[in-house]
Amino acid sequence: MPEEKLGPPGPVVLAMVICDAIHQDPATKKCTLLGTFSTITARSFPVVHPGLAIHVALTDGHGKTRLRLSLVSLEEEPQTLFTQEGTIQFADPRVVAEINFGIRNLTLPHPGEYRVQIHANDELLAERRLQVLGMRPVPPPPANQAP
Repeated sequence: MPEEKLGPPGPVVLAMVICDAIHQDPATKKCTLLGTFSTITARSFPVVHPGLAIHVALTDGHGKTRLRLSLVSLEEEPQTLFTQEGTIQFADPRVVAEINFGIRNLTLPHPGEYRVQIHANDELLAERRLQVLGMRPVPPPPANQAP
């Protein structure tokens, strides 16, 4: 028989966006997401990606909630490449909490499919695919042939 969870349900994810950077206006606290993407390309592997940001919007939270954002490679043996944890206090379930994460100098070991995952109190709420592709080599131009 499955174990029954006690307490209120975890928050609902309204958005999870991967981008180059996030600017937050100091006066209004509004966020501008710069350079959204879902694919990274590289010439060779492993590659160090200089930086990316992840914007997460949550609602329907109840009280103090532990959050964990992870970036995981999807291989035969999944590998966690990045994790950041923290807590958030939901005073009212109607509130929309916007959380911004930054990742610098991320080593991507190989091309393939990765997942950005958000957990609340150790429960997976949502995940977002991040495709990492190797660039195809550009063929050399044809040699000049005399007529």
